[in-house]
Amino acid sequence: AKAEGRKTTLIEQERPNMFTANVANIGPNEEIVVAIEYEETLRYDDGSFRLRFPLAITPRYIAGAFANVAGGGVDARSNALPVPDAYRVTPPYVTASEGQVNPVTIAIDLNAGFPLSNLTSTYHAVDIEELPGNRYRLQLAGGAVPAARDFELVWTPDVGAAPGAALFTQTRGNKTYALLMALPPPAQAATTTRLPREITYIIDTSGSMEGVSITQAREAMAMALDRLLPGDRFNVIEFNSVSTPLFVAPMPVDPATLAQARKFVGGLRARGGTEMLPALKIALSGERESSLIRQVVFLTDGAVGNEDEILRLVHDKLGDRRLFTIGIGPSPNTFFLTKAAQFGRGTFTFIGDVREVKARMSELFRKLENPALTDIAVTWPNGADAWPRQVPDLYAGEPVIITAQFPAGTMHGNVALSGRRAGAEWHALLPVNGSAAEEGVAVLWARAKIDALMDAGRQGAPEQDIRNAVLDIALTHHLVSKYTSLVAVDVTPTKPPAIDAVTTAMPGNVPDGLTGFDQLPRTATPASLLLLIGLGLLLATAFVATTRNPNLKQGA
Repeated sequence: AKAEGRKTTLIEQERPNMFTANVANIGPNEEIVVAIEYEETLRYDDGSFRLRFPLAITPRYIAGAFANVAGGGVDARSNALPVPDAYRVTPPYVTASEGQVNPVTIAIDLNAGFPLSNLTSTYHAVDIEELPGNRYRLQLAGGAVPAARDFELVWTPDVGAAPGAALFTQTRGNKTYALLMALPPPAQAATTTRLPREITYIIDTSGSMEGVSITQAREAMAMALDRLLPGDRFNVIEFNSVSTPLFVAPMPVDPATLAQARKFVGGLRARGGTEMLPALKIALSGERESSLIRQVVFLTDGAVGNEDEILRLVHDKLGDRRLFTIGIGPSPNTFFLTKAAQFGRGTFTFIGDVREVKARMSELFRKLENPALTDIAVTWPNGADAWPRQVPDLYAGEPVIITAQFPAGTMHGNVALSGRRAGAEWHALLPVNGSAAEEGVAVLWARAKIDALMDAGRQGAPEQDIRNAVLDIALTHHLVSKYTSLVAVDVTPTKPPAIDAVTTAMPGNVPDGLTGFDQLPRTATPASLLLLIGLGLLLATAFVATTRNPNLKQGA
């Protein structure tokens, strides 16, 4: 289509939260519109719903690409593998000194479904209009803003209106799809005795953390140290181009070790590369030496390109530990940090502003110290194809969210949930009849199954088997994936045959408050990348399955 002079757009997935849009044959001073849809499940945590819309990408560090390793610590280069698609995840950027690009306007129609006690935009000023029927209309208060930090909207149900469980269904063709959200039991009483823990903190001090991110990380670590109690054991590991543990192994909490740790944290500075793998290997090494609960807390912006390699390590070496991730900065790599917490049977916490450190870390401490449910099992009626198959541990204020597919007309009976709470058995039954019908449930099931298939690939399943299974689902539900892309083609050619097209790139903004990116690709770099961020469903006028290998193509 490009060679024929027709306007065309190709959207490809680089990572599950990073996409490239190539747009061809746009005339001088010509305006076009590229319309994209996606769907996602909202995060429900600590009594509030959160809609987070990514607007920027923190520049990715490519493991093994740099040799500026300082003395001391663990040399990461021997364990670093190249990232084959590095050129596709390192687009050009514009720093704040060069001016802002990509202005964004945001308008939201919110149907909450119940009365709200709170509705706020965390990082952007918004105008809010309340409408009848628990509906709201919002827009940015100052008009367009630079795409330089993520947008987050938070709303909280009135006391007594928060759902305990909800089931949504959709019937498409000969299949019925269901989405279940069930909240765990109320948090244990504050008087419950906290069990001693062995906890290791990993803190990212790479160059991408320079500026507001390293400030937030130091404050978060200072709070974490204050929560340690006699009987606990702990360690702190700093990483950039090298990994530097405070102690050789987790040490008992006492005034001397805490003083060493506070001095260590107070001296942390951002510099160097982002070699995560050696730091995680240190944290996940060593045999169990006591009956303490073992936890790892990972503070980072997640700005790496070798996500799959790191996730394989977490899956293989986690053991009986739990991994909790904290996303630091205005635009962390949410997919990677969420997936690492999922593999690690922990939770993900996002701290986008230094003013949030106290509140968000307090929420995390409550989860670390009082898991709500462990060893969770979910049993669906016969015939269900449900994802995820293994439900992670649940923590205070977080729900179970599971999707399932049934042959149409066969969804009857109850969904049974079981687990352990404070060492005792816990059970609940939820009827599947009388559920609310909603569009989009089928797509969310398809996305959950694709995620599970890709996870199996990260754990060593044959890629060809994974590819075939993903193609079947993605083509049926029109989803962008690692193996499927979208192409939209205009019918009428518009570029005169004798005119040569000029290839250029749309740069992104370096996220607000981050510094130290003077060596990033400049805006004149001849890369054809316009990065769009999103999770879930992307729709366009035509759909194809493809890979980077031109000999492997399948159309629909």
